[in-house]
Amino acid sequence: MPLSSLLRGLLQRLAATRLPGLHPLVLSAGAAALLVLLYNGQLWSAVLGWWPGRTVQDIAFLLSIGFVLAAAFFLVLQIFAFKRALKPILVLIFLAAAGVSYFASAFGVMMDHAMIANVMQTDAHEAGDLMNASFLLHMAIYGLLPAAFIVLVPLHHHGIKRELMHRLGAVAACLLVIGTSATFFYQDYAVLVRGHREIRFMINPSAAIYGTVRYATAFPSAMAGEFKTIAAHAERRPAADGRKTVIVLVVGETARADHFSLNGYERETTPRLAERGVVSFGEVRSCATSTADSVPCMFSDLARSDYSPAEAATRENLLDIAVRAGVDVIWLENNSSCKGVCARVPTRTSWEVSDPAHCDGSECSDEILVDMLKFAMASNDRDLLVVMHQIGSHGPAYYKRSTPEFRAFAPTCETSQIQSCTEEQLINTYDNSIRYTDHILGEVIDMLDKASDRFDTALLYASDHGESLGEGGIYLHGLPYMFAPAAQTHIPMVFWASPAYREAASLDKGCLARNAGLDYSHDNLFHSVLGLFDIKTDVYRTDLDIFAPCRPAERTAVLMGGPETDGSALR
Repeated sequence: MPLSSLLRGLLQRLAATRLPGLHPLVLSAGAAALLVLLYNGQLWSAVLGWWPGRTVQDIAFLLSIGFVLAAAFFLVLQIFAFKRALKPILVLIFLAAAGVSYFASAFGVMMDHAMIANVMQTDAHEAGDLMNASFLLHMAIYGLLPAAFIVLVPLHHHGIKRELMHRLGAVAACLLVIGTSATFFYQDYAVLVRGHREIRFMINPSAAIYGTVRYATAFPSAMAGEFKTIAAHAERRPAADGRKTVIVLVVGETARADHFSLNGYERETTPRLAERGVVSFGEVRSCATSTADSVPCMFSDLARSDYSPAEAATRENLLDIAVRAGVDVIWLENNSSCKGVCARVPTRTSWEVSDPAHCDGSECSDEILVDMLKFAMASNDRDLLVVMHQIGSHGPAYYKRSTPEFRAFAPTCETSQIQSCTEEQLINTYDNSIRYTDHILGEVIDMLDKASDRFDTALLYASDHGESLGEGGIYLHGLPYMFAPAAQTHIPMVFWASPAYREAASLDKGCLARNAGLDYSHDNLFHSVLGLFDIKTDVYRTDLDIFAPCRPAERTAVLMGGPETDGSALR
């Protein structure tokens, strides 16, 4: 029987059943208990792993966690436990909790404000990869059925005096449960929370609600302020021979540094880049673990320690400064969006081009970016910065991220339900996507190499963040940075320059190769691109320019438009 028919039958039977009336407090208490027992599998799995429950004291403590959570949920729900308010609130909570519980259990995600930003900014193609049969069944059972019961159950109240007594008693009971647990297990709670601070992101649905509130309130307060000009003066130093410079900055997607054979990975995933003699920086860390945060951070002058999406949205970024210095800028998009970075520069998207040679009607392969770059360069006669934003290795549908001729590793995982695939299948499919990215970068380098008779050309590639592939039961990306594994923060970064560019910039490739193993991060990107274009401005920092040590000191000193900083920021 189809899922839709089965669900329709259950809902019809539920609607035909005459349900007994419930007091709003009883419905709230039942909802709180249900949320703790059935919608917090990730939390209970983690807690039982940290605290196995070998003694009676341990078991009592674990039971107290359930009672405390239920009491806390019940205490909050009592604020809404009135006839007209309670039902819509509970329906929204159960639908949200059902979605969170699925992704938490299936992929190990945690719902902080960054993950909420990912959800809010996900496009239809990305969402479609996640809307599989398993998700829909889970939402039907854990979301729609409880919601239908909540809508259909009659609610009744007592008289004012009796109502007041019941509500005061309910509040007192909740406080008694919480207070008693704190009295007897305070030390245990202190050890658990201090040792595992990520636990607060696992509590469903409170973590998602808190993250949503943070996301919803951050931008309005920031946008109320004035848009900040961070570099009123920016000047591009012209080349002595009058030649123009073209630099392509490729923003990768969910690529892991440890899956690039350039960085020592045992599989040959980057053969074409190896042939082109690129410099691979092997110890680079991302600003964040999600596209929504990392992409704006990559182009911001703010260091990761100072960065916030709301702050970045109200100030100039690298592209604005390049334009002010006289560099033409164009953003080529084959991901969900530029996350606001390209708001003030010309932009072309793959869905506008929609070339049937590279697009199937729902999404396009990254090959379309190569064609878009060819078009952008064809009529160019000025200094040019092209940003190419890849779909790269975006999950969970890794099998869509490579074309057949680049699927070197088999067997593969031909589904977006990656948790159902074997480790071998999943890694093979992901590695094929890296090999396809290697092909795309090779095509771009070939194009720039051919254009080096007219321009000084260079390419800089950096992924926005990494990706978990099932290690420790965690998939995809987006974990809070402080708890994220290296797989989500250790990213590849690759540089190539034509001989003409290296000569014009007095750039020592041997020096770059010797420095390739140093620790870098997205904090370096802003200043390094300014340096690559010889843009003089007072926000440029030589200590954060990866290429500065490999140019003559006097050349770099010219770019400082203001007092040099002390270089104390973390890289």
